[in-house]
Amino acid sequence: MKKILLFLLLGTSFFLVGCQENEKFAKSLSTNDTFWIATDIHFIAPSLHDDGKEFQFIKKTAAGKDLDYQVASLSAFVAKAKKERPAAIILTGDLTLNGERQSAKEMAQIFSPLRTNDIPVLAIPGNHDIYDGWARKYQEDKKERIDQVSPADFKQFFPDGYKMAFDTDSASLSYAVNINKTYDFIFLDTNEYPIQNSRAQPHTGGQVKEATLAWLEETLKTTENNHKIPIVFMHHNLFKHNPLIYKGYVLSNDKIVKKLFAKYHVPIVFSGHIHAQDIMKDPTRQTAIIEVVTSSFAIADHSYGELQLQDNQIIYKRKQVNVQTWAKENKKTGQNLRHHNTYLKNLFIKDGERLAYQQLLEQNVRDEEILAPAAKLVAKVNYNYFTGNDNYSSNQIAAIKESEAYDNLKKYSPFLQQYLDYSLQDDNLSDQKIVVHPLK
Repeated sequence: MKKILLFLLLGTSFFLVGCQENEKFAKSLSTNDTFWIATDIHFIAPSLHDDGKEFQFIKKTAAGKDLDYQVASLSAFVAKAKKERPAAIILTGDLTLNGERQSAKEMAQIFSPLRTNDIPVLAIPGNHDIYDGWARKYQEDKKERIDQVSPADFKQFFPDGYKMAFDTDSASLSYAVNINKTYDFIFLDTNEYPIQNSRAQPHTGGQVKEATLAWLEETLKTTENNHKIPIVFMHHNLFKHNPLIYKGYVLSNDKIVKKLFAKYHVPIVFSGHIHAQDIMKDPTRQTAIIEVVTSSFAIADHSYGELQLQDNQIIYKRKQVNVQTWAKENKKTGQNLRHHNTYLKNLFIKDGERLAYQQLLEQNVRDEEILAPAAKLVAKVNYNYFTGNDNYSSNQIAAIKESEAYDNLKKYSPFLQQYLDYSLQDDNLSDQKIVVHPLK
């Protein structure tokens, strides 16, 4: 009997602590109008590799992602958050490299100081996070399968949003949070993952499945009935941000979801997945919805979005974490930390050059006098595109298109030429900042 009573008392104390913690977070949200958004971090726990031959191969195929200094960049992010104190950190998926349970666990530990500073982490998974058959540990020239992140694991390591939610979806990891008297946040799980451990590669595409659509509409109705404004966060894209590369990135049932968002006056949607910074209006002009894609935190230049909520406007700005400053303050001596901005840019530039070389070599181009200038042009434009700095003047565009490097791309690789043309003529909104005036 004493054991039962002790168990009940302990259970009650845990419940009260949980309630107090949620009330503390809720109070913080109601008095702070600034949120930070990061996406596609692709963290792999340092304990899962020895930087040997097999992991070196993974780094070479990482599409410009920094896999060597992730603890440092995330620690710098957390330190900045502790100093500037946003209401919450929002993570829109692909938190781990390939769904390694240990990576999720160690990443949660890096973020843990935020909890003592009353800054919750509101997270949803991406296509690489849940039951990813590519989860591996890398030792020398070998790799081995390891524990994968399950839905229960995800809630365990990133619990804040689920604890604070006024509603959760039983069919997915979606949930909704009451932010303040004006706004509700809806976190939408758009991923297609197995129901158990997998040996298959992660599914790139996404959708809002039927059961979740029903939950979503009920949640949007609740927000509307409370005369509030819904803001949606998800991993996959609602719109085609790149007309050449969109399959597997845009929701497969985007038309249904877009119609639902329009019906309930969702003014803005935040997503990730494509790794590139881009802000655009509905290209079909059928709705007034704006979608903001924040570039991957794992690539140059460690960006995140700052979201400010006011009664009559929503303000988004792209910002960066300066790892160099953090390294100096914390007396880190490594050259790639002390000069991290240069290191990070060079890493991404080299990957852009690799892409160009690969495409041109496939067309049997072997002349280095053709290859090198073309690769440099592709890498430069690609870097500007992914960081959202693709606001070229007409004179700049003309100079690029009149260059010999561009002519050679046009001659030998129509795909790369088309890619450059789109990147040079991104006539959407500014990708660095936007102000939206929603209507209740």
